[in-house]
Amino acid sequence: MKVGFATADWSQTVLDNNGKPCMGGSGWIRIGQYSKFLEIDHAIGTLVYSKSAEIFGVTDTSGEHHLDCDVIYMQRWMLRDIPENMRKAKAQGQIIINDLDDWYWGLSHRHRAKNVLDPKLNKEENTTIYRSVLCNSDLVVVSTPFLTNAARTNLGVRKITMLENCVDFDAYSLRKHKDGPTVIGWHGSTAHRSGDLDCLRDVFPFLDPEKFSFHHTGHWAGGPAFWDEVGVEQDRVQVYPLVPPENVGLVLPFDIGVTPLTNIPFNHAKSWIKPLEYVAAGIPFVASKAPEYKRFQKRYGLGRFASKGADWKKHFYSLSNPEVRQSEALANWEAVQSLDVRQGALRLTKLLESVT
Repeated sequence: MKVGFATADWSQTVLDNNGKPCMGGSGWIRIGQYSKFLEIDHAIGTLVYSKSAEIFGVTDTSGEHHLDCDVIYMQRWMLRDIPENMRKAKAQGQIIINDLDDWYWGLSHRHRAKNVLDPKLNKEENTTIYRSVLCNSDLVVVSTPFLTNAARTNLGVRKITMLENCVDFDAYSLRKHKDGPTVIGWHGSTAHRSGDLDCLRDVFPFLDPEKFSFHHTGHWAGGPAFWDEVGVEQDRVQVYPLVPPENVGLVLPFDIGVTPLTNIPFNHAKSWIKPLEYVAAGIPFVASKAPEYKRFQKRYGLGRFASKGADWKKHFYSLSNPEVRQSEALANWEAVQSLDVRQGALRLTKLLESVT
């Protein structure tokens, strides 16, 4: 069996450690990070279709075409010709799996993808096409219970399985918590938000500047500035630029992580990946009461939650004690070792073997 992993999630601004095209965060988490741990023949790249053979393949970052794949594992492909090409490829015996990692039907108007994928505005690539792609797949793989229920109920997808998100713990540098000012940080792209950082505008500016500063990993000049999003002076914020997702674990130099999300369907589908990344880096976190974040706490007994400004502030001052942070970080880290990518790779392998 050979599997072709074809993701449409490629960065337009960042190269990987070898100077080649770099996956976006979702492409990396859902596909890329598993590669070196999979003991099955596979290729990773972008989707290609052979009209003569009537099958899909994968073009890797070296430009090599892999047209010998028994299974095509797609992510985020919603182009107009894909449903018909899927029908032809399946008739040739090719198995088509699709990974659904976001609920595009619940996007906020503030999210850049909202208009880009609107069927009324884009006839070539949109959510209506994507629904057809998903419904006609041999299997749809999701990361959360919300996506399982929504895909089945709202889209009519019949064959669904869940593969929860993991991280490579070896790729993270554990934070050593020390005395001194406390750094509160967030990792992510401000260009792809749904007003998520707005709730911090009522908190960050009012934290004692002698005790707290801020950090943003993922700064990009083409997106909104983090300090503007959270309402603080620029000189209170340290930034690191966008980096290859495989390097994220090495560029989280803060003491407390925040995971704010607005209460909308798009965010209800969000997985626990961001708090898991903080935990892997030895950083305690404070989160909004999003469904998956609460499930993360229920299963593993970790995390702090905030629904209003006073809650965020209370947790920040509590975690300004380095001994509290260190103890909490260690307990969190030990609780989630089953979410290491090696275990995820085993689960993915079993999933792939089950469809062939």
